[in-house]
Amino acid sequence: MEQKKIGFRLIKIVTEQFAVIEQEINEEEITLHAAIDFGIDPKNKVVGCFCRFKFNTADKTFIVIDLKCEFKVRKQEWDAFIKENSIVFPAGFLRHLATIAVGTTRGVLHAKTENTGFNKYFLPTINVNDFVNEQSFKLE
Repeated sequence: MEQKKIGFRLIKIVTEQFAVIEQEINEEEITLHAAIDFGIDPKNKVVGCFCRFKFNTADKTFIVIDLKCEFKVRKQEWDAFIKENSIVFPAGFLRHLATIAVGTTRGVLHAKTENTGFNKYFLPTINVNDFVNEQSFKLE
Protein backbone atom coordinates (compact mmCIF):
# COMPACT_ATOMS: atom_id res chain seq x y z
CA MET A 1 0.00 0.00 0.00
CA GLU A 2 1.40 3.38 -1.01
CA GLN A 3 1.61 5.90 1.80
CA LYS A 4 0.42 9.39 0.95
CA LYS A 5 2.84 12.21 1.75
CA ILE A 6 1.40 14.93 3.92
CA GLY A 7 2.77 18.46 3.60
CA PHE A 8 3.40 20.11 6.96
CA ARG A 9 6.01 22.21 8.73
CA LEU A 10 6.97 22.88 12.33
CA ILE A 11 5.99 26.48 13.07
CA LYS A 12 6.30 26.87 16.83
CA ILE A 13 7.86 25.27 19.91
CA VAL A 14 6.59 26.26 23.35
CA THR A 15 8.00 25.05 26.67
CA GLU A 16 4.76 25.20 28.61
CA GLN A 17 6.26 24.00 31.88
CA PHE A 18 9.70 23.14 33.15
CA ALA A 19 10.65 22.51 36.74
CA VAL A 20 13.50 20.87 38.58
CA ILE A 21 12.68 20.15 42.18
CA GLU A 22 15.91 20.04 44.13
CA GLN A 23 16.14 17.00 46.36
CA GLU A 24 18.27 14.02 47.12
CA ILE A 25 17.40 11.35 44.57
CA ASN A 26 17.51 7.60 45.06
CA GLU A 27 18.88 6.51 41.67
CA GLU A 28 17.42 3.00 41.95
CA GLU A 29 13.81 4.15 42.22
CA ILE A 30 13.48 6.48 39.23
CA THR A 31 10.49 6.12 36.93
CA LEU A 32 9.38 8.17 33.97
CA HIS A 33 5.77 9.10 33.32
CA ALA A 34 5.08 10.05 29.70
CA ALA A 35 1.99 11.44 27.98
CA ILE A 36 1.43 12.59 24.41
CA ASP A 37 -1.70 14.39 23.28
CA PHE A 38 -2.94 16.40 20.32
CA GLY A 39 -5.13 19.41 19.66
CA ILE A 40 -6.05 21.44 16.60
CA ASP A 41 -6.55 25.02 15.52
CA PRO A 42 -8.91 24.54 12.55
CA LYS A 43 -8.87 28.19 11.51
CA ASN A 44 -5.10 28.13 10.95
CA LYS A 45 -4.86 24.44 9.96
CA VAL A 46 -2.49 23.69 12.83
CA VAL A 47 -2.01 20.47 14.78
CA GLY A 48 -0.48 20.80 18.24
CA CYS A 49 1.42 17.89 19.79
CA PHE A 50 1.77 18.08 23.57
CA CYS A 51 4.49 16.06 25.33
CA ARG A 52 4.46 15.75 29.11
CA PHE A 53 7.21 13.99 31.02
CA LYS A 54 7.74 13.58 34.76
CA PHE A 55 10.78 11.99 36.34
CA ASN A 56 9.75 10.45 39.66
CA THR A 57 11.22 8.75 42.65
CA ALA A 58 9.05 6.52 44.83
CA ASP A 59 7.46 9.51 46.57
CA LYS A 60 8.18 12.68 44.55
CA THR A 61 8.48 14.19 41.11
CA PHE A 62 11.88 15.82 40.57
CA ILE A 63 11.78 16.96 36.91
CA VAL A 64 8.71 18.07 34.94
CA ILE A 65 8.73 19.16 31.31
CA ASP A 66 5.69 19.97 29.17
CA LEU A 67 6.30 21.00 25.60
CA LYS A 68 4.06 21.84 22.65
CA CYS A 69 5.06 21.67 19.00
CA GLU A 70 2.74 23.30 16.49
CA PHE A 71 2.62 21.97 12.94
CA LYS A 72 1.01 23.81 10.03
CA VAL A 73 -0.65 21.36 7.63
CA ARG A 74 -0.90 22.20 3.95
CA LYS A 75 -4.47 23.17 3.03
CA GLN A 76 -4.86 20.42 0.44
CA GLU A 77 -4.07 17.64 2.95
CA TRP A 78 -6.02 19.31 5.76
CA ASP A 79 -9.13 19.45 3.58
CA ALA A 80 -8.66 15.82 2.51
CA PHE A 81 -8.91 14.70 6.16
CA ILE A 82 -12.28 16.41 6.74
CA LYS A 83 -15.21 14.03 7.10
CA GLU A 84 -18.58 15.64 7.77
CA ASN A 85 -18.16 17.76 10.88
CA SER A 86 -14.77 16.35 11.94
CA ILE A 87 -11.20 16.06 10.84
CA VAL A 88 -9.57 12.64 11.10
CA PHE A 89 -5.78 12.34 11.09
CA PRO A 90 -4.19 8.97 10.31
CA ALA A 91 -2.16 7.36 13.07
CA GLY A 92 1.03 7.29 10.98
CA PHE A 93 0.95 11.05 10.49
CA LEU A 94 0.32 11.74 14.17
CA ARG A 95 3.08 9.31 15.16
CA HIS A 96 5.48 11.20 12.90
CA LEU A 97 4.53 14.51 14.56
CA ALA A 98 4.89 12.89 18.00
CA THR A 99 8.35 11.59 17.13
CA ILE A 100 9.44 15.11 16.18
CA ALA A 101 7.89 16.57 19.36
CA VAL A 102 9.51 13.96 21.65
CA GLY A 103 12.92 14.60 20.06
CA THR A 104 12.41 18.33 20.49
CA THR A 105 11.47 17.80 24.14
CA ARG A 106 14.62 15.74 24.62
CA GLY A 107 16.72 18.62 23.28
CA VAL A 108 14.95 21.23 25.41
CA LEU A 109 15.44 19.08 28.52
CA HIS A 110 19.15 18.78 27.75
CA ALA A 111 19.51 22.52 27.18
CA LYS A 112 17.68 23.42 30.38
CA THR A 113 19.69 21.01 32.54
CA GLU A 114 23.06 21.49 30.88
CA ASN A 115 25.89 22.09 33.39
CA THR A 116 23.71 20.89 36.27
CA GLY A 117 23.60 17.59 38.13
CA PHE A 118 20.24 16.90 36.49
CA ASN A 119 21.72 16.68 32.98
CA LYS A 120 22.25 12.94 33.46
CA TYR A 121 18.47 12.42 33.35
CA PHE A 122 17.39 12.35 29.74
CA LEU A 123 14.42 11.09 27.79
CA PRO A 124 15.03 7.57 26.56
CA THR A 125 13.90 6.47 23.14
CA ILE A 126 10.12 6.21 23.21
CA ASN A 127 7.93 4.06 21.01
CA VAL A 128 5.22 6.55 20.07
CA ASN A 129 3.12 3.66 18.74
CA ASP A 130 2.21 2.99 22.38
CA PHE A 131 0.74 6.49 22.70
CA VAL A 132 -0.75 7.46 19.34
CA ASN A 133 -3.67 6.15 17.29
CA GLU A 134 -5.85 7.70 14.61
CA GLN A 135 -7.65 10.70 16.09
CA SER A 136 -10.77 12.59 15.18
CA PHE A 137 -11.43 16.21 16.16
CA LYS A 138 -14.69 18.12 15.90
CA LEU A 139 -14.56 21.14 13.65
CA GLU A 140 -16.53 24.07 15.02
